[in-house]
Amino acid sequence: MSSLLDVCRKFFGTDRFVEMCGIQIVECREGYAKCEVTIADHHLNGINAIQGGVLFTIADFSAAVAAFTLGRVAVSINADISFFRNCNSGTLTAEAEVISQTYNLCSCDVNVWCNGEKLANVKVGLFRTKQEIPND
Repeated sequence: MSSLLDVCRKFFGTDRFVEMCGIQIVECREGYAKCEVTIADHHLNGINAIQGGVLFTIADFSAAVAAFTLGRVAVSINADISFFRNCNSGTLTAEAEVISQTYNLCSCDVNVWCNGEKLANVKVGLFRTKQEIPND
């Protein structure tokens, strides 16, 4: 039987945008996911700081993975992001934790870090579809 990390990596391995960004799932367990990306030149904006869209993408993706670990595919329905600081090199890490769930909905709290400094916090609401995670 595959580990939960292997199942998540296989299922989300078809996400072309996440792949293009270079985001990797590095850890997951029930209700939690950690994803990382090494900051590259194409992640930077005109002021040589990480583009806010990259922060949002890794946070949104991490929330989807964390929700997925609860047994069903989930899609974002809303999000609120607060930016605290920026960076332009190193490793960007997002840690998502499911903080509540019902049959149809769940909420995640996501913190995004760069080199040990918190860059952003994102609250993500997700709709839990009927599609269950694969058993292989």
